[in-house]
Amino acid sequence: MPGLFDVRLKGETHPLRLVVVLLSMLVLLPVKAVSSEPSPPLQVKVAEPYVDIHTGPGRGYPVFHVVERHAPLTLLFQRAGWIKVETARGRIGWVPRKALLSTLDGSGETPELQNLGHEDFTGGHWQASVLAGELEGVTSLAVGLGYRFTENLTAEAMFTQASGNFSNNKLVELNLQHQLFPRWRVSPYTMLGTGRASIEPRATLVRPENRDETLAFAGAGLKAYLARGFVLRGEYRSYVLFTEENDNRNLEEWKLGFSLLF
Repeated sequence: MPGLFDVRLKGETHPLRLVVVLLSMLVLLPVKAVSSEPSPPLQVKVAEPYVDIHTGPGRGYPVFHVVERHAPLTLLFQRAGWIKVETARGRIGWVPRKALLSTLDGSGETPELQNLGHEDFTGGHWQASVLAGELEGVTSLAVGLGYRFTENLTAEAMFTQASGNFSNNKLVELNLQHQLFPRWRVSPYTMLGTGRASIEPRATLVRPENRDETLAFAGAGLKAYLARGFVLRGEYRSYVLFTEENDNRNLEEWKLGFSLLF
């Protein structure tokens, strides 16, 4: 009776070529060269009769301060239609972008707010993730914990379980992710990893033995920053299982889920 990992795919060398390509990218791309420099803050004066300052980037956050016409403001960065500002007395809060469209810069002109830098999304060294996907036609569920030790590089441990008609499968793995543009709201990343696969066949007339096999994989994905530390994450992985019979097997997996930065 075949198991989930007993399906041979065509083009067995494809994952190995992918590993080589992604490894080259990790080696050749400088860690700091891919990150853009943050834009300097803009200095403006309020042109409206007054502007409400909220505690967070949304109408649901309370107003804690009001600045009047001609009061100076420093614009720090923007996020999804809101701009983080600092008053002359050091109060920091959030203002709707449209409320600042008629503000004036030092030359008396309306500033170009589209040139204002976006928030740096690299805050928080830890990330906890929950992802669901499909591994060779079988639904998979994964949980992971990662640590970002530079703004581009993150190491992550992940546990995945995928149960099919013929076997229960558990994957324990460690991967290294290279985030190409960490200051972008939507940032691509590549990964390389290794681990172990535990394959437990379901009951049959002749019960095969459980198997533990070494695996390696390469992949790529996208991280989209949402708000308040939440990140939407989608990725593709290509696995190679090194079997005891020296008959390597290739597997593909798609994952989609969320990460929490803290």
